[in-house]
Parts: sequence; structure tokens; C-alpha cells
Amino acid sequence: MFALSALLGYSVFFEGSSILFREIDVPVSVEEEGFTPKVVASRLASEVRAVNRAARTAKEQQKVGLTDDETAVKVVAEQFEFLKPIKATQEIMGLVTYTFGGEVVKLEHGYEFTVRGEDRKKGRTISVSSQGPRPEELIRPVAIDVARFIDPYIVASYYYETTRDAGGKDYADTLRELRNCMIVMPKEDRHWAVNLNGLVLLQQGKPEEAIEKFNEAKLMRADFVNPIYNTGLALAALGKHEEAIGKYKEVLAADAEKRTRYPHAYTQWGVSLAATGRPEEAVTMFRRAEQADPNFADLYNAWGKLLRDQGKQADAREMFQRAVDRVPERAEYRDNLKSVTPVVTGAVAG
Repeated sequence: MFALSALLGYSVFFEGSSILFREIDVPVSVEEEGFTPKVVASRLASEVRAVNRAARTAKEQQKVGLTDDETAVKVVAEQFEFLKPIKATQEIMGLVTYTFGGEVVKLEHGYEFTVRGEDRKKGRTISVSSQGPRPEELIRPVAIDVARFIDPYIVASYYYETTRDAGGKDYADTLRELRNCMIVMPKEDRHWAVNLNGLVLLQQGKPEEAIEKFNEAKLMRADFVNPIYNTGLALAALGKHEEAIGKYKEVLAADAEKRTRYPHAYTQWGVSLAATGRPEEAVTMFRRAEQADPNFADLYNAWGKLLRDQGKQADAREMFQRAVDRVPERAEYRDNLKSVTPVVTGAVAG
């Protein structure tokens, strides 16, 4: 037991899967600029992790490990606390699910970064590449391809969330990835893609069509809570707030064990109460949402809107600031904060 504990001491596991990035071969000229094989592997691992985090999906996510070299791990661990060494012995034991390696080569004009990977459980392989004038610019597009190989839904959710963050309206990238999901995802996982398709329709101002997708997702997986909640959002968008509240209550009952959607349901229950002229009851729901998850950014954004509507600018500013602190990427939160932040003018010279 002691020997096994020592062997696994530097492991990173998540639901039985580990991802191993080997050192990336690079030209001497690239290495001299600081992009060593260890650094490029580290950057690729951290970019895949960044895509995963930006996706903000409730779907089961993989954790990303690094190469088995201690120095390479130290380079990243100083900046990314989630990374720890995965020993070569673990790979021999079959504890690594995905492995990736590759090289950067110098072209006549620019560079090409190629990565090859293997899914050991399913016997799949991948080879992807990206070309450009600078090596550092090639890491993100390859990381997206790697993330798609690990889980195509992660990339679909990544494009959806980053589009929302930017306040954009073009979900073409998300829809393209969703089409891919419906082809390559296991049948038992496709309810996630159908549900996300509904969210895209909701963002496009098509709540009735969105509800159809949410119903479809629920039929595909009877215990799937997310489409119940999302149906509430669509009903609220149609102005049917009492029906929406009914859906949020249904979420609270169905999710009583895991409570993953409790902060969401309480928040939107509060939003519907505020929309129907019951601000005091809305605040009660916001407080319940905060108790369920004090880091849920949408809660503070919704609370800030209520306070702003009530003319409580300072209190609204505090709430919007909390939302921005938790998800600084979301343009809506930043814009709402600006709307209640006094403009500071420079002093007039005497």
C-alpha cells in the first residue's frame, strides 16, 4: 500500500481519466527564445485547461496533467496550481487515458505546430496542426483541437460561453460544434448537446423553439435537471413568469440531492418575482441563492439590476462589482457596473 501511495502521490485524476502531455520537439532557434520542449508542453496543457474552464459546463470534465518530467511540471505549477506530475510508471499501469506529443518545425515563412494524440480507452488517434508567423500564436488553435478530441461538447460550450461573454449574437461556431457533437458524441451523452442547442435558440430570441429543444433533451435523459431550469428561462422570456416559477420549483425538487442548480433556480425565481412587482420576495430568493452558492455571478448581476431599478445606485454598484469579480470576462456585468459608476472628472487647474 505504501509503495502504491508513493507512486500515486503526484497524480491528477478526474473521474478515472488523466491526460498526459509529453515534451514538444522544437527548433534550436525557438528554444533559444525560451520556448523549450518543456515550456511548449506546459503552455499546451494550460491552454487546454483554459478552454475547459471557459466552457463553464456542468458536464463532467477531465483534468489535465502534464509530462512526467519534474522540471517541466515545476515551470507550470508555479503559475497553474492545478498541475502536478504524472509519473511514467502510472502510464505503464494504464492510468493515463489520453497522451499527446508533437513538434514545432520552422517553415520558409513562419512555423508549423503539430500535435498527435491517442485515446487509449477507445483506440482513437488524432493529428492536428496549425501554421503561423510565431510559435506562441499556434498553441490556442491546437489546444481547441485537442479539447475537441477529448470531449467535443467542451468546445461547443466554450464557443457558446465566450460568445456570451463578449456580448455577441453570432453563434455560428457553437452551432457548428453542436452538429459535430451529434455525430461523434456517444448517444447517451447527446442530451447535453440538444440542451445547449436550446440555449442558443434562447439567446437568438426564439424561446418557443428553445422549449422544444429542452423538452427533447429531457426526453433523452429523464433525470436531466438543466432543461427544466432552461425551460423556466424561456417561459420568463415569453413573459410567463408564474409558469417559469413553477419550473424553478420543479428544479429545486428534482435537484434536492446534488443541488447543482439551486443557486440558478433561486436567482431566476427572484428575477421573475421582481418582474411581477414583488421586489421584497425577490430579495428573499436572492439571499437563498447566495446561501446555496456565494460565487454564483448571475445572482449578483440580477440583484444589482433590481437595486438599480429601485434607484439604489451604491448598493447596485456593490452587487455588479461582485458579479464582475467572479466572472470578469462577461461584458454584460462590466457594462452594468459602468451604468452605476459615477464619472470621475479631472481637477480643474487654477
